Amino acid sequence: MKNNIKVLCAAAVLFLGACKKDYLDINTNPNKPTTVIPGLVLTNALNATATNTTGSINYYQFASAWIGYWNYSGAVAAFAEERSYQFTSNYGPGVNIWAGLYNNLEDYDYVEKQGIKLNNAFYSAVAKTMKAYDFQNLVDIYGNLPYSEALKSTAAIRPHYDKGQAIYEDLAKKLDTAANLFKGLVGKVATVDGAYDIMYAGDAAKWAKFANTLKLRILLRQSEMTGRAAYISTEMAKITANGMGFINANTAATGHGDAAFVNPGYSNSAGKQNPFWANFGYSPLGKTAPTDGHRYYIASTYALAFYQNNDDPRLPFVFTTINDGAGTGYSGSPFGPTASTDDSPQFKSAIGTGLLKSADMAQPIVTDFESLFLQAEAAQRGYLTVDTRSLYESAVQQSFTYLGAGSAAAYLAASSSVSNWNLATDKLTLIMTQKWAAMNGINDIESWSDYRRLNIPADVPISNNPAASVRKVPVRLLYPQSEYNYNPDNVLAEGTISQFTTRIFWDIN
Repeated sequence: MKNNIKVLCAAAVLFLGACKKDYLDINTNPNKPTTVIPGLVLTNALNATATNTTGSINYYQFASAWIGYWNYSGAVAAFAEERSYQFTSNYGPGVNIWAGLYNNLEDYDYVEKQGIKLNNAFYSAVAKTMKAYDFQNLVDIYGNLPYSEALKSTAAIRPHYDKGQAIYEDLAKKLDTAANLFKGLVGKVATVDGAYDIMYAGDAAKWAKFANTLKLRILLRQSEMTGRAAYISTEMAKITANGMGFINANTAATGHGDAAFVNPGYSNSAGKQNPFWANFGYSPLGKTAPTDGHRYYIASTYALAFYQNNDDPRLPFVFTTINDGAGTGYSGSPFGPTASTDDSPQFKSAIGTGLLKSADMAQPIVTDFESLFLQAEAAQRGYLTVDTRSLYESAVQQSFTYLGAGSAAAYLAASSSVSNWNLATDKLTLIMTQKWAAMNGINDIESWSDYRRLNIPADVPISNNPAASVRKVPVRLLYPQSEYNYNPDNVLAEGTISQFTTRIFWDIN
């Protein structure tokens, strides 16, 4: 699953090494290098993260419908598994997400080991941070999984499964270590190392904020669990102690500020487009050649109603008018029934221009508004001593800004308990509802996780498809069939897994 970037990287290493005095050593196979410059692997790994997570069709294929954002058009007769909630261990997204993240973890593990070997703290810290990002995604989607014995190749070809909570606790420790390493690296990262970093260009201060934000996300996942308040408070104090802060609102005229965006040099050329655009936008030919993903995914009636009923200025940026903007008015489809010709793309609203900006757009990994919503939730729960309302309103504004929707001031002052801080009787529900509205098409897995954790929004539509014998949003994906084939003893020790009842450890509601 390695892409062309790594192939080119390896080729570059071989070429540059060809002048060494031992290049004729017959015991060395020049076509299979055992070591690669860690910076080259890092570039590839960050690009793969964007491709495998927030830019991947696998991240939206099921979660977008289950959480009420998108629905499936009549352009294709498919998506029976998603509509019915009935799928197996061979379910495509379940197989692909598992394989993609573990493959990505192998690259970051290599970068970390090389960083230690070369005494390069920057590579070590970045790798620790991104491994935490990947492993949290895996836990949130699958629960218990190989962790302590994972990534060991032949030393542990059948790795045992660690408990999700134990993995989370270890990830928190690793993110503390990374943040403190970054703190000591501010202004000291070598230019050559920064050049390989396609997310923050070697800016250690921004990396530290990203690491702290990931840890905040991990801690808040556990906020509904009985007996975890003291642990969360203790761990929050460690973030405060490193003094590097979180991803905050971007105030720059250009760029993304502290937010995490990947861009290896996307362009409107075949194989070089931003992954989200390539999956849900258009081919290099433009609007006359929409991708299958753009034709297959349309607005859900639930999401459309939310933006319309609340006079939300983000509506024309999240969705187009019918017929990909060529028609007037908006139209979505309900989740559940098999699509008909009435659900064809020319009659429905498509993914909007605030999400599909351009083929060369940077791919968001963690936005400033997600971080601000996390901070607002933490403050509302008493884990941060800052002004909760300011964080909340800043989060909504940054969502508007990212989409190109202008000022949120009127929306925040409207006589609506859905947006106005003063009118909302339940502040946590307000924060999480607006987070849901902001995360549409940004990271639907995060919204699915928030829904499982808090049941917000409470009225997310449940499928009424005739094949949906259990009318409940699944609480997880199943382990892929590859685990049952190659690691049977350990996966079977997890017992019978149900997508409806085998909850992730933090899901207690």
